[in-house]
Amino acid sequence: MAPTTSASVLTGKEESRNDQELKPDTRAETYSQLHVETVSGINLTAAAFVAGAASSTAAGLVLSGLSWPWLISLVITVGIVLVTFIVYRHFEMIRRRQKPGGSWLIPSNTPQPNAAGTQVPNTTSLPAIYFTYILGSGGHTAEMIETIKQSFRGQANIHRRYIISIGDTSSLAKARLLEATIKDAYPGEDARAGTSDIFLIRRARKVHQPLYTAPFTCLISAFHAANALTRMPNPRSTEDHGKGFRYPHVIVTNGPANGFIVCFVAHLLKIFYLVPENRAKMVYIETWARSKTMSLTGKLFLKTGIADVVGVQHESLARIFKGSQYIGPVSAGFLQR
Repeated sequence: MAPTTSASVLTGKEESRNDQELKPDTRAETYSQLHVETVSGINLTAAAFVAGAASSTAAGLVLSGLSWPWLISLVITVGIVLVTFIVYRHFEMIRRRQKPGGSWLIPSNTPQPNAAGTQVPNTTSLPAIYFTYILGSGGHTAEMIETIKQSFRGQANIHRRYIISIGDTSSLAKARLLEATIKDAYPGEDARAGTSDIFLIRRARKVHQPLYTAPFTCLISAFHAANALTRMPNPRSTEDHGKGFRYPHVIVTNGPANGFIVCFVAHLLKIFYLVPENRAKMVYIETWARSKTMSLTGKLFLKTGIADVVGVQHESLARIFKGSQYIGPVSAGFLQR
């Protein structure tokens, strides 16, 4: 069994780079495992939509002889059945998650001990560990990178996927810098660096974008998110690893940009049985800057219940917002740098 490695390995390595200009790391680009891809379409979801469109067309041809009242009644009935199915599956998934033993971590509004000093579970014996991190921009990305470093343990069976908005060059540079730091900590053929890739997807809504166009860009972003969530990592072929890396085990986000859209798509994929229910577990971490109230994204995660864990970094928030869990200042370390 490969030994676990302290996250301080990454912290020490990166301190020597603090004064460098943050730009795409040219060495990181040469690493074969750091695959960067701009998503421009869909695969699994596209197949589902094509099948649905074909079925609808066929049904329309068969039912074309029916009168308009019959057709309208049929459409309404199908719509009611579909909505009922989605609502039932949503609450059934939440119910199973909250059953004793049904979740790997059940959210609670009771403040918990500081999680920053706890030991990360040893997962080196598992066949596959697949994390998806959604990077926002600016301080949110800095917090997410710090969270990854604090929880990082070197092991060969791990894959990291970063989902970044197209045009967010700052987050892209930080992800590359982090991967370069990991590679420096485990040089050469040391497999404990794991593997990684980056997917660039359409931003759900740009700054100052008119609200009436937001639904269209959100829909495009959702299609791209479905692609990023269902694509097998290139370095983890099915021949060598089976289906262990077919879907992410955990999705981690701290809110901005496409965080909620990606998680909502993951939830829908599980509702329609396109992704196994025990995959794509969602963890939302409220930014450290929020100490008195939660962000709109955080409130959406709480109200919808799609996240398995809604973590806050201040005890006051855990007391105010039922359903959130105090996890300690897991991402505040970047303020000390």
